[in-house]
Amino acid sequence: MFSIGKNCKIHSSVEINVIDGYLGDGSVLNSGVKIEGRLVEIGREAFLDSGSTIGGGSCFSDTAFLKTKDWLHMGSNSHINTAMGVTVGNSVGIGVNTKIFTHGAYLDSFNTGGPTQWAPVVIGDNVWLPNAWVNPGVTIGNNVVVAAMSLINNDIPSGSLVGGVPAKILNSEYLPKELSVEEKKVLIATIKTQCFSRGDLNPNAQINYVDNKITIIENGKITDFDLINLTIMGDVSQASIAVKDQLRRNGIRFRYSQDNNSWVAWA
Repeated sequence: MFSIGKNCKIHSSVEINVIDGYLGDGSVLNSGVKIEGRLVEIGREAFLDSGSTIGGGSCFSDTAFLKTKDWLHMGSNSHINTAMGVTVGNSVGIGVNTKIFTHGAYLDSFNTGGPTQWAPVVIGDNVWLPNAWVNPGVTIGNNVVVAAMSLINNDIPSGSLVGGVPAKILNSEYLPKELSVEEKKVLIATIKTQCFSRGDLNPNAQINYVDNKITIIENGKITDFDLINLTIMGDVSQASIAVKDQLRRNGIRFRYSQDNNSWVAWA
């Protein structure tokens, strides 16, 4: 049985044909999304954009599965083939047109020696794959950035920036890195500008940044976003909802949901 969590937004054109698994709370499935297979487990606040697909050939076999943690992002027309199993960590961005395969075969492998590959794929936490191609049998570590239009056919160690066809390590110590105080101020100023450009933010709201903390003040309601500990304290307001969403768009995510007028940590 495939269960759907609370507060999910699913377009009427979405197709789900899954024997077992779940879709986490607060997830969004846009038009033309297709999910099929024997076992599909997707964590909280996933976002699957138009035309993205999960499943493909052999997705109902005994070896097939997709297991993701929270904040899976699949860009438009991306695809995850689940035939031999795909395991995905937290905060993984599978960008526009990205393809992940666990099997590949077409030519006669016995009589002509045509290539054939069948192997699972493992992807760690905090990985960005914009318009990339991942071959069967690959393991990608944590905190990895892949350059657009790259071919991943070998394992990628944690912390790396890679790119090319086939992809090569461009920087083996790319992430994580500590921003300077000035770099943090510039980033927050940019995010603040982004917030005030949104139509859903009260223009009279105050957004203050001091000591790695953003404080929102709106109509007497106060909300604190701790950017180091990733906690939210205080009231739910129109402005705090908008700021939380804009922080997410910049990769800063909080394990908190609205509960009436308060922000509450995920259970």
